[in-house]
Amino acid sequence: MDTIPQFVGPTVFERGIYLPAGNGKVALALRRDMGEAMANALAAGDSGNKLYKLTGSESYSFADVAAALTELSGKTVKYIAATKAAFEAGLKERGLPDVMVQRITGFITDISNGQEDQVSSDLGTLLGRKPASLKEGLKELYQL
Repeated sequence: MDTIPQFVGPTVFERGIYLPAGNGKVALALRRDMGEAMANALAAGDSGNKLYKLTGSESYSFADVAAALTELSGKTVKYIAATKAAFEAGLKERGLPDVMVQRITGFITDISNGQEDQVSSDLGTLLGRKPASLKEGLKELYQL
C-alpha cells in the first residue's frame, strides 16, 4: 500500500488516478504491518522453513483507491483506466529510462491481469489482529 503515492503521483487530488490496471485488484498491505509480522515470526523462533504470504486481508482495485481517497479527502478523485501504450508514453515523456518504464508497466499490467489478486490470512495471523484496511492505510499515507 505504501507505493500507492508513487504509482498515482503527487497530483492525485487534482488529476485523479491514471493507470493501465483495468479492474484488477491488489491485496494491499502497509509496510509497517508487514514489518511487524516478520518480526513476530522471527521472535516466535518456530518458523523454520515455513513460507508466509504477507498480503492485506482484502483486495482492492484502483477504482476502490480513488473512491476511498474521495471519501477521506472530500475531493473527487477519479480513476481512469489508461491504455498500456499511453501510460508508457507518459512515463517516457517524464524521462524515465526504458527499463523502468517496462518494470512499472509490467507490474501494473500484472494487476490488470489478476496476478496480484491473492489474499492470504498469514499477515493477520502473525499480527494477531486484522491488518490496516485500505481507508486506514490511505489516511495514514496521505495524512488525511
